Amino acid sequence: MRVFQPVEPEEIESGAYVFDGSKMLVTSCDGDKVNTTAVSFGGVGQMWGKRVTFVCVRKNRYTKELIDASGVYSLSFLDNKEYHGAMKYLEMVSGKDEDKLKGARLHITYHDGVPFIEESSNAILCKVIYKNEIGKSGFVSPDIPEEFYKDENYHIIYVGEITKILVR
Repeated sequence: MRVFQPVEPEEIESGAYVFDGSKMLVTSCDGDKVNTTAVSFGGVGQMWGKRVTFVCVRKNRYTKELIDASGVYSLSFLDNKEYHGAMKYLEMVSGKDEDKLKGARLHITYHDGVPFIEESSNAILCKVIYKNEIGKSGFVSPDIPEEFYKDENYHIIYVGEITKILVR
């Protein structure tokens, strides 16, 4: 008989795409309009025979408008400790009101027309293949919407086919 040892998920996660609650930046553009937002809800996997990411963006975010317009987004991964101030700034300011990338002292670069953050250690470029609003009726546990959606500002979940992975 084989013996199995219990292991916590974070003990075996590795690689550039570990979603451990750290913030990542979701970036998209529509023409010359570019925006990014810091998020922590997401993952990487396989669906419909494709390698995908899934990421959740609040309905009221400017980045959501740009993803909807362009159909593409990138996930950029920065050291959350080194860029703590930039991450906080990006969460507090709207790209509709000002150039928040400039305010956060971050820079945009492009690969195949998809914007991502120049300062990132790696980036995943994606083409949207599915999106849907996360709504109250879908929750099995009533605790989650009570904790995360008191204002009913639900997330849109985007599933994006990975088109390119860029690593420094």
